Amino acid sequence: MLPATARKRLEAIAEMSKTGKRINGLFRLMENPELWLQAYANLYANKGAMPPGVGDVPMDGFSGERVANRVHLD
Repeated sequence: MLPATARKRLEAIAEMSKTGKRINGLFRLMENPELWLQAYANLYANKGAMPPGVGDVPMDGFSGERVANRVHLD
């Protein structure tokens, strides 16, 4: 579960985007490993969003280790 501060920031971003205001601090928010894990959990639950990879390696290359090491997922 996301920490309360990250959750509040995401809610604020959603509201600010509706008004067309400039949004700051996104990079800081993206540094939160819990955000990456939660986002992946949401995608993983949708089997259509997760095509099979080769062997036992998922096609998306996501792993908790990459998040912990803050390696870019691109």
